[in-house]
Amino acid sequence: MRSTKYNKKITIQKRTKVPNDIGGWKNEWSDYYTSWASVIAAGGLKRLEYGRLGFIESYEVEMRIRNENVDGNCQIIYDNKTFQIGSIQIDKVVKLDIAR
Repeated sequence: MRSTKYNKKITIQKRTKVPNDIGGWKNEWSDYYTSWASVIAAGGLKRLEYGRLGFIESYEVEMRIRNENVDGNCQIIYDNKTFQIGSIQIDKVVKLDIAR
């Protein structure tokens, strides 16, 4: 765990199924929760790998563990931009790699 300040506000959105007119459903994003986190630009090999995959921005995010943690059906809103979650590690804190 790195020494850091949780000074950036991020919003976690979760994919939800919403009924449609013809009896099926469609997927929409709805706010799951908002949290304070440490967000730093990815560097080195992570930045290179995300660039090779076609992403234009990538960050490392660290936040406190909550009762409801993020999973693969979530996305992150940071600085009015939407990011996909590349990896999740939950130990003493929640660590995410995000990219857009």
